[in-house]
Parts: sequence; structure tokens; C-alpha cells
Amino acid sequence: MSFVENLRQRLIIGQVSMLLYSALAAILGKNYKTFLLAFIVIILMSVLLNRRSKNPLGQEKVPPETVLGGRKVFEEENVRDIQMKDEGIMQDMQEQSKFTMYSSLGMVFAMIYFITFWKYIDHLHLLFLDYLGNDRLALFLAFLVYFEGIFIINQLFMLWAIKKVGKVTVMQVPQKYTITDKGIVISGLIGKTTIQFPLPEDTFMKVSEKRGFVELIRHGKRSITKIRLYTRRVKRLEELLKRYGKVKKLE
Repeated sequence: MSFVENLRQRLIIGQVSMLLYSALAAILGKNYKTFLLAFIVIILMSVLLNRRSKNPLGQEKVPPETVLGGRKVFEEENVRDIQMKDEGIMQDMQEQSKFTMYSSLGMVFAMIYFITFWKYIDHLHLLFLDYLGNDRLALFLAFLVYFEGIFIINQLFMLWAIKKVGKVTVMQVPQKYTITDKGIVISGLIGKTTIQFPLPEDTFMKVSEKRGFVELIRHGKRSITKIRLYTRRVKRLEELLKRYGKVKKLE
């Protein structure tokens, strides 16, 4: 399911990140190198987390080669022209857009906090130094308090966004995908996502011949995940997903 479902994982990773950034900052001191290194660490952790996380339907990830090793039964190379003709897609994306807008406000306020409170790190450093007498530990705690402020702001806005929209709809619209008897491989800009057959039992599909898509839907506690597969051969795609994916049609 989407990242919205993994609240505990997000909190743990966030806290580990804050400790790591604070330790690096205590070693490097209050300068541009601290944030350059922090930025690199963020990228590396994001890549690692993405590789270890589950796919959009909550299945364990498998290499694309595993799915592509099966017998190819369906493929769409470019569905943009079909998608452009779908007049209802903008309305369907509204809930996701609202959540993105609300949660993005957290980044704005976090940036304001980042700039405004940067100068107070020295004050926190001296405060902790008076109590602890250890310069390195005092600097670590000063940065930890500072980074925790950014983390808390982002989390509060995330929870507020979830409360505002209710269940968060996360829709994925692949422009290119391949289906074999083992699953679906979605080709994106920076990699491929695999979905294995059979699909999870609580996954359903919505079919719209008029609008030219078959949509896989799975409900979580806090989110609704949708994978919309546009195609010129709706009936054929529906048949294959029933046969190999063992998925039921949403009436």
C-alpha cells in the first residue's frame, strides 16, 4: 500500500534520520558541509527504502526479470492519447491533489522554521554545554532539537492532511506496462515496478470501456490505492486479469 499506511515505519525512519543528521552535524559543525552531506544521506536512504519497500498493492517486491520471465500476454507501449481523451481523470485526481497540497504546506512551514531558527543552534549549544560540559555532545543535542522541529512540523501537516481528506487516494497511471502470466511490470522514468499474480485477495478491478481503462483498487486503513491501466483493448485486459490475477470485478 502507499506510504500513508506505513505510519510506524515512517516515524522510525524519521527518528533514525534525525539522530544520524545530528551526529553528522556535531562532527562537521555548523556549516554548509553539514547540509550537503545530509542531503546525500537523504538521497541514499530514499533509494534504499524504495528498494526494500513493498509494491503499490502491498506485495513484496520481486525483480522485473522474474515477472518478465513468464509468457507475455499483453502490452501497452504508450497510452497517453487514450488518457488525454478521458475527460474524467482530472476529477478523479482531485482527492490526491488536495492531499498533496495540504501536506506540501508542511514543507513551506518547515523551510520557514529552518531559516528562522538556524541562528538559535548556537544558543542551544551553549545551554547544553553549561549542563553537560561536553562540547561534542552539547552540539549533537542542539542539532537534534533543531532537526526534530522540522520533523514534527512535517508530521503534523501530514496528519492534518489525512484528517482533511479522509482516506487518501493514491492513483498511479502507467504510460507503459507489460503483462505476463506471472504479473505486471510497470515502466517508469526511474525504474520498473512489479506486481505479481495472483493479486491480493482484497484487490478489485473497475472496468470502464467508455473511458478506456481497467483499474486495480485496494483499500487500506488510511488510503485507497488505485492503479489505472489505460488500454485500447479493455475487454481483453479484463479477461487476462481475471484469469491470471484472480481479481474480482467491482460492480
